[in-house]
Amino acid sequence: MNLIDAMRAFVSVYETGSFTSAADKLSTSKTLVSKKVQALENRLGTRLFNRTTRSLSPTEAGQLYHSRCVQVLDDIDELEDLILHQSEQPRGRLHVSAPTTFGELYVAPLLPEFTKAFPCVSVDLSLSDRHVHLVDEGFDVAVRIADLPSSGLIARKLAPSPIYLCASPAYLKENGTPEKPNDLGQHQCIIDTNFRNPHSWPFQEDGNLIQVPVEGGLLVNSARAVRDYVLAGCGLALCPGYMVYQDIAEGRLKTLLSSFNAFEINAYVIYNSKRNMAPKVRVFVDFLAKKLQPIGQTW
Repeated sequence: MNLIDAMRAFVSVYETGSFTSAADKLSTSKTLVSKKVQALENRLGTRLFNRTTRSLSPTEAGQLYHSRCVQVLDDIDELEDLILHQSEQPRGRLHVSAPTTFGELYVAPLLPEFTKAFPCVSVDLSLSDRHVHLVDEGFDVAVRIADLPSSGLIARKLAPSPIYLCASPAYLKENGTPEKPNDLGQHQCIIDTNFRNPHSWPFQEDGNLIQVPVEGGLLVNSARAVRDYVLAGCGLALCPGYMVYQDIAEGRLKTLLSSFNAFEINAYVIYNSKRNMAPKVRVFVDFLAKKLQPIGQTW
């Protein structure tokens, strides 16, 4: 028995719900599919399906085996794809999306080095704080700074991206320092409208997640502009570490309410699938991770 072929037959029967449909999907006969599944059951010493003349349903063992079987087959396909493509020369146009400020600071400066290393690849970088749809909009990869929801996309972590509540020493000297999250109602807050809930900031207090409403006279959709306003003493703001880590280290900004911080955000590069990944995508993802992971440790 070819174990991999038998596993593929089992997965097809499980996912289509019948031996006939699985045979059609695999372009083979129902009899052969049935023999492969039976051989697999004999090897495992347990039934994977409950069969009657009218119905087919997976056993508890079948349900357990399916979840791991799919992963094993995916790993095999990915390994084969890696070997098949390892000698291919990366080439073509690579369409990349990245957040505006992060892209300007950390992605765009790396591109000359990348195109020098891979001269047959040209990069079309689109900077926008809007979350693009990779497939529908024709992007190969996207850099995201977010708490990513579950999706069919593959995400590779580039670096942690902490969010700090910051203020300038001059502002704090004039207006005082908040001691707890609810004190923010007494302060001017600079609103970054790129945040999911810009007028409600999350904090951890006594083990609970709380949302603190904030107000202020300055609203802007740019992390760079928010930093400039905070440095100018205009108020308090939530600032990404990649934007303000040097200001904090050199004393131009102070971090506040650190023990209440509720943010766990990372920078990722996302792409559509591991399987059949184009060489240009693979080398760009590896390049970005290699360059940004060390830098991210300073944020």
